[in-house]
Amino acid sequence: MKKLFISLSILGCISSLKAQTITFDVGAKYAFSATGMFNKSISDLGASQDYDVAFSSNYGLSGTVNFGKIGLGVEYLMGNFKAGYQGDQPLIGGAYTSHVDLKTTQIPLYLRVGDTKGSFGEFGVVMNNVKSATYTNSNYQIDPADVSNQYQNFMGYMVGVGGRFGLFELPVMVSVSGRFMYSMADAKGVDALGSDLDFYTPVQKTNAASVGLHVGVVYSID
Repeated sequence: MKKLFISLSILGCISSLKAQTITFDVGAKYAFSATGMFNKSISDLGASQDYDVAFSSNYGLSGTVNFGKIGLGVEYLMGNFKAGYQGDQPLIGGAYTSHVDLKTTQIPLYLRVGDTKGSFGEFGVVMNNVKSATYTNSNYQIDPADVSNQYQNFMGYMVGVGGRFGLFELPVMVSVSGRFMYSMADAKGVDALGSDLDFYTPVQKTNAASVGLHVGVVYSID
């Protein structure tokens, strides 16, 4: 009976979607986010290694298939994902700040709920493809390093809210949204001093997180 109920519910949803008018959206967008990567091995070290604020930006294209108030969206965003650290380490002369800059391609896949214009909500996943990674430290004793081999691709879960509104008499809309992304997958990486996190015992996962503002222009195709 339970399987029958689930099957009928799925069929009902599909029938409802088919009954809706199908439209398409294409657009261009820019995202500016506060980003970070968190690992328990770093968190346990106290003042010698701690987290700092980092900011990242991405830009690219978006597309959505709309079934009434429900849309299936995909984006292709190029840019970076940064992690910031700070600490006080006597072995290198005291206080320092450091950053890891990951050059990434992000592919968000999501469900969008809302009217063509007005407010909307969205949730889905974000595939983060890491193309390269560079480590830098403000302390002169630690040289910049290519740490691309220490990182790996990761997937994050995303939720967001926003709105769309018309732009004068132009045939496009402006879309503005806030998104939060968190990855349960292990991105691996290095610590605040540039050492491979796989050297720690036990090895802990590195979780990536971001919260950002997404702005774009959208053209609807009926």
